[in-house]
This record gives sequence, C-alpha cells and structure tokens, in this order.
Amino acid sequence: MSKITTSLFVLLLVLTGQNSHTNLRAQSASTSYSLVTYNVENLFDADGVAVYSDYLPTDRQGNSQYSPADVYTKISHIIEVLKAYEDGAGPDIVTLVELESDHTPRDHGFADPADFLGQYAYTTLQRMLNEEFDEKVAQLPSEWLLLKGMQDELLGPYELEVGEPSLGASGKPESVQKNVVYSKYPILREKTRIHPTERARPILEVWIDLDGDELGVFVNHWKSGASSEEMEKVRVGNAKVLKARVAQIFEENPMADLVLAGDFNADYNQKTRYGFAETALQDILQVKGDEALVVNAANQRQPQWYNLWYEWPIDQRGSDTYRGYWGTLMQLIVSNGMYDNQGLSYVDQSFRVDDFGFNTYSVSGMPKRWSSYATGSGYSDHLPLSMLITKAQGPFEGPFSSNDDHLWQAIAVEYTRPEQLLDSQAFESGEAFSEIRYYDQYFKLEGQLSNDGKIEVMGTKIDVYAPAFNFGDFAKQLIHETVADITVADQRGNVDSIPIEFIGRWSQYRGNWQFVIESETFVQPLSEK
Repeated sequence: MSKITTSLFVLLLVLTGQNSHTNLRAQSASTSYSLVTYNVENLFDADGVAVYSDYLPTDRQGNSQYSPADVYTKISHIIEVLKAYEDGAGPDIVTLVELESDHTPRDHGFADPADFLGQYAYTTLQRMLNEEFDEKVAQLPSEWLLLKGMQDELLGPYELEVGEPSLGASGKPESVQKNVVYSKYPILREKTRIHPTERARPILEVWIDLDGDELGVFVNHWKSGASSEEMEKVRVGNAKVLKARVAQIFEENPMADLVLAGDFNADYNQKTRYGFAETALQDILQVKGDEALVVNAANQRQPQWYNLWYEWPIDQRGSDTYRGYWGTLMQLIVSNGMYDNQGLSYVDQSFRVDDFGFNTYSVSGMPKRWSSYATGSGYSDHLPLSMLITKAQGPFEGPFSSNDDHLWQAIAVEYTRPEQLLDSQAFESGEAFSEIRYYDQYFKLEGQLSNDGKIEVMGTKIDVYAPAFNFGDFAKQLIHETVADITVADQRGNVDSIPIEFIGRWSQYRGNWQFVIESETFVQPLSEK
C-alpha cells in the first residue's frame, strides 16, 4: 500500500478525489525504512541570481552557463540517483545538502508545496523549465522544483521540510546553501527546529512519525576545509550547537532514536587522519567506532553515538575525493537508542556507499561531478550514503563492528586505463569544441607538451587539470628527462616542449576547455621519428 503524507493532502484531493478519512499513515509493505543522505553539489534555482559565479546564467564570455535547461538536467540526475532506491520508488527519507538559499523575493504566490504541486498538476517540470518558463517559475525555490520532478517520476509522495537560514542585515540569506528533508512518512512539524551555526549552514532538526515511532533526524553541513586545523576549530563550534540540542533531548529521553546525517566536512576518523588537538566528531560529540561499547551503553541507558562508516571495509571507505585520495565527509551517525530494543532499530550492516555506475567514472570510481556545460551533465562530487531502520525486534547480539583507526591508511584513488577511447577525428573536424556528445569522454591523442603545463593539439594549446598530481611539475620533469635522453642533447638544450601521446578526459572549467589527465601513466613521450 502507498504511504500518503499530510502535507500533500491538498494535492491528493485534486488528483484522486480522496476524502479526509484517507489513511495518512498506511502501513508499509516492508518492515524497514530507508534513509539516504546526499550532497547534491549545488542545486540552484532558475531565477538567474547566484552568489557563486558558476551558477550565473552566463559566463564571463557571455556564453550560456546555468540556464533553466541546466536546472532541469540537474534535477533529473538527482532523481535518477533517488530512483536507484526501493526498486525505483525512492528512499523513504531523503536528507539533502547544498540546495540554494533563495536570494530572490520569496512571495511566489503559493501557500505551501502542496498548493504549488496542485496548481502545476497539469504540466511537467520539463515543460516548466522549457517552453512554459516564466517569471513565476523563476521565483520557485530549488526544493520545490525538485519536489515537482519527483512527482513527475512517481517518487513519493513526499513531505518536505527546509532549513532556511536567517536573513542578514542586507535582507539576504546568511548562508548560500541550506539543508532539506523529504519524507514519505509524516513530518511532525511542530517539532521542527533550525539551529544556526557559525560560518556554516543551519542544522535542520526534523522529527518523523514512522508508523507510531518517532525518529529524530539532524541534517548537517558544517564548515568546509577538512584538512585545516583552523577550520576544524569552526567545526568544533558547529558541533557544540548540535551537542547542546541533543543534550536537551537526552535529558528527556536518554534512548531517543536519532540520526545525524549530512556533510560534516570532517572525516569519520578526523583525529587519526590529521592529528588535530580537538575534533568536532571525536572530541565534542564523542562519536564512537566500537559498536559493542555503544550497545552496552544502551543497555545501561547511557546515550552514545555510533558512526556507521565502521561497518564498511576499511580499505573502501570513501564517498568523495580530494587531490587523489578518498575522503569520508558525508556521515551517517546513529544514537544508541537504536540499539535498545525499543521503538526503532538500526538494521545491522545496512550502511552503504552507493556507487550505481552511472554516477561515477569507470576508470576510478570517483563521483561524476556536476558540470553546467551545454545543458548540464554529471551528478555530484559526493556519493550518497544509505541505511535501513526497522521496528525493534529483539536484543542486538552482533556481530559487532570495532574501532579500527589504528589500521587506517590513506586510500589513494586507483586509475585504470579507459576501455573506450576516442581518436583525433573530433578535433580534426572541430566538433570537440561544440558537440556535447564529446564532453567528459576519454580521448587518446598526440600533442605537444609544454613547460607551462599545457598540451597543444592540432595548433591549439589546451589547459590540463590533474586531480591526483601536480601536472605543471610533472610536465617540466618529463620534458627534462626526455631531452636528457636524446643523443643530441647538446643541440637541444633549449627545448621547452616535447611530442607526447596521452589519454585525457575532455572537459571544461569556468568556460575554458581542458583535458583532465588522471594518472601520470596516461602520458608517454613519443620517440623521435
């Protein structure tokens, strides 16, 4: 049976004619509830106003950059990820971060999302962001546009709660982004709270009625800069805001069923990885990796936190990458009230890092991040995390995951040679610079590598980006070594470029074309002819 939510009641009356006696908490056919947390990498709306220059309608050269068509592609790709859950029906609970805080007037003419969906029931999001695009659609916030896209694809129906930031002295939101929760089950709106944090997005506190049992969900997006100890001090402050609030909850109910979700901009083992004197997760929140300890504390009714990353194989822990290494900035953390055999329980070993193939690069498994080129491509620079929750069904007896920080080693991204490589034909015809079908594809080409770290292909110098190493230093060293190996080096002493064969992914950065070269092994000098 379907799970019908209260905030969409008006819409359901419009579409189905059901009366007020509709069972708004129809029992799920499944005994478990799925929860996903996902950083969608900047879902901005279509109003043409953006704090980040990458999301303005045009770039510096006046080329189309983030258009309504891009918004549609972006939302379609988020939905493609969500449809990968629950056999295409979407997760029961979705916690998203990096949706734009609306910087245009908020009087869009609708009482609430249900009113908006009801009035746009006759059309589709695709038409709204294409031939029907007008000022009224432009004023819609990104979370409503996403909700409409979900409805079009038969996901949900979902209730919606938004962590709107406060307005500053300028009348604009104090943070560029906000956190959002979508739920197929009723959100207890009277219990929703928004907690401002220093230099970060407000923490969104939402309570959800899961067939009679309440789940508290806190969606976080803390200050960025995981490797910076100065930024960790700011995150410590973010964590103190959260700690103060959950302390109030635990005072009333030490075994409350709570989930901390979102982008904490800190690794699950931040203290081990960076050696900071004080960390937000380990020192302030005192999040644990020892499941047996957490379960034992539950038996004593002593609140504790358990980080679900400890259930994932230690050499595979990663949902984002930075400079060639995997990170774990996204978190799912549960209170040990979900181990006390009352109310709700965490489904053991249900934690997942969700690589669906289409949302990652085949050569590395890295998240296939978003690009606004043409009408948009890619997904996000983060992979989603998921977990299952169920009704308490008996004492938790293990097996228990343990804290293995002492075994941790940095996990380098491994790059394999692409199976499919395009040749130079697209560059010979010039189509590579205009045809979207070539974007993000791998090419095997010959070119001239220069000391300035650029590659000339058919008379055009093109920038290079290497996510895992310094390409400029690599280019200079390769040229130096190659020239030194040439027998007539004394006649070639001033050589500042060499012919090479390379494998590069064709891409753009802020309107400029570039090759992404992911491994040093993807570049080889060509022997003299």
